[in-house]
Amino acid sequence: MIRLLYCSQATSGVSDDQVENILVAARRNNKALGITGVLVQGGGMFMQLLEGPELAVLRLYVKISDDPRHGDCRLIYISPANERLFECWSMGVVNSDPLKLKHVAELRARPIESVNAKVFTDAMRSFAKMLVEQ
Repeated sequence: MIRLLYCSQATSGVSDDQVENILVAARRNNKALGITGVLVQGGGMFMQLLEGPELAVLRLYVKISDDPRHGDCRLIYISPANERLFECWSMGVVNSDPLKLKHVAELRARPIESVNAKVFTDAMRSFAKMLVEQ
């Protein structure tokens, strides 16, 4: 199993209905693929964490990166994982500008090869806590 985090810039004109359509499709498709995760969206940005079987996650990321509803898709972190942080969510959502979240700013400020595992894990636990509190 792996965990993958990316961020991207929403194309202009992406509506709330389109984001809702993304979530509905993700929840349906991810469940069948054994993928769980969270989408943080707001302020014209998307940040998404995917976790699950390596091949399924990588294939999904390639598909997502080709989606015309966003651009400048940047891989922030990818690592093996022994356990799921988002096992209860085929795709949870946090409606917040990702760049305004402290942990996200720390992750995004570092090149992928220097992201500290603890910083990454703290950010993911923060998202999980936000999901539970909604």
